[in-house]
Amino acid sequence: MNLLWSWMYDIIIKAVLCVDPHITAALKKMPNVKNNCFDLYGFDILIDENMKPWLLEVNLSPSLATDSPLDYTIKSNLLTDTLNLVGIWKFDWRRDNLTKMKNRFRATMKPSTIQKRSSSNTK
Repeated sequence: MNLLWSWMYDIIIKAVLCVDPHITAALKKMPNVKNNCFDLYGFDILIDENMKPWLLEVNLSPSLATDSPLDYTIKSNLLTDTLNLVGIWKFDWRRDNLTKMKNRFRATMKPSTIQKRSSSNTK
């Protein structure tokens, strides 16, 4: 299995190296997006009866539609890994809601009310 994965990684690296000049040229045309963009490629690799991988095609925009539970699991993990790699992390709704509630509470409290409560607590 390790040898098969090694061959597939080799195929993917060589395919990306083949188009590197085109990708670099496209990025030079857009100077403002050089460090804040990414692309997702779909590699279709066929494995023959001798366990040798063959590159069939590379999809520039692979389909993320799901037709089965297995497809959903694979593609949702792919999206999670992709977004984590580019630095977008899962949003914590509970923490955000708690912060909003604290801010609303602070906004409704007038400074005079806070002073009266703090002075009555010290007596």
